[in-house]
Amino acid sequence: MPTTATTSALADQLRAAAPQIANELGHRASRAAALDPGGVARPREPFDLAMLVVELCSAALEDDADVRDYVRSRVDSWESSGARLALQGVPVTETIEWLRCLEHVISDRVLSCDGLDMVRARTALGRITALFDALCDRELRSYTSTYDDLSNWYSRVGTDLVTCLASGGPVEPHTVNGQARVLGIDPHQPFRAVTVYHDGDPSPAHWARVRQRVLDLLSRYDPKRESVLRDRPGMLLAIVPVDRPGPALPEVLNRLLADEELAATLFVSIGEQVDSLPLAGRSCRQSLSALEIGIYRAQRGKVVQCTEVILEVLLAHNAWVSNRIVTTRLSPLLEKPHLVDTLRAYISAEMSLQRTAELLVVHPNTVAYRLRQIATLTGRDMRKLTDMADLVVGLTALDVIEMRQDSGPDRVDLRAKLLG
Repeated sequence: MPTTATTSALADQLRAAAPQIANELGHRASRAAALDPGGVARPREPFDLAMLVVELCSAALEDDADVRDYVRSRVDSWESSGARLALQGVPVTETIEWLRCLEHVISDRVLSCDGLDMVRARTALGRITALFDALCDRELRSYTSTYDDLSNWYSRVGTDLVTCLASGGPVEPHTVNGQARVLGIDPHQPFRAVTVYHDGDPSPAHWARVRQRVLDLLSRYDPKRESVLRDRPGMLLAIVPVDRPGPALPEVLNRLLADEELAATLFVSIGEQVDSLPLAGRSCRQSLSALEIGIYRAQRGKVVQCTEVILEVLLAHNAWVSNRIVTTRLSPLLEKPHLVDTLRAYISAEMSLQRTAELLVVHPNTVAYRLRQIATLTGRDMRKLTDMADLVVGLTALDVIEMRQDSGPDRVDLRAKLLG
């Protein structure tokens, strides 16, 4: 065992180099990702987590206790990510590889420290190796334990937690609460569902980068890491606790979409807040429905909240009501598409004749004539807000019907893509 002074000096040098070590780990991970896009092995907050491990190693070097006692006391407080990996269906080997890569970076840094002879180097590396062995063992045990619990869950309900909640089937609150506690999640707090969809068919490497950006954002918003998620290539659904200090979840997601590249390709939607995890299925289904509306309307780069399209969501789930609304409000106009287009433009132009004419590239007198036709055919007074509101609802129902009719064989079934 080296003297306390020597080990303290070595620990101080390691602490001072912590930012460089974390950055070097990031560079190695980036190079590995470029060579093997499908094997990116990074935790949600790689820099902060690397800094924490460096501190553990520094403390291990200056601690006089037996290394096994030190490791046992320190690692017991380690916040393992194995449970989260098991829930997300991600192999635990990703975290193990990440830890081993960090071990190599730290070991290289220790060997480059000043005033280190062979005996002291061997002792220091022995303590670091013991620490990393214990961390990896902790991850494996956490993963295995949670995986076994999840297997029991699967045997009872036949699916994973997010799918169970989002599918719309009956949910037993005590079963969901028990599973949440296994994962270290407080189920008795408000949650909201967030859905992210990448337009087109992104490559695995590109989706891995986008996915990591989203997960990094959510982990900063939810430092307790109580979110649960399910994702498929190009799509991700997360159930996120919202009882957190700082900006609200929609504002946080808007920051993500401030990136022009992401805004051009991502559709993002949010369900309503619910009071507990067993109720989160409702928010999931609302978020998926809002996403469907957002995709149909080409609302890329915008956070579509369920409350903003609540009428469309309700009508999308009730075809009879949609058809009845269109029949009673717009039926006489359906054979005259130019009148429907004029009505849409008139509403979009806030009932201004001049602006409507500019949108349609016609004379204002033509707009006035068409509005009189609409009033005669529908029996609505185009100057009354109540009558105009009826027509707005009719157009919304017509949009929903057309959205369903446009659902050809190439249409992506969002629920099947995510939950199938």
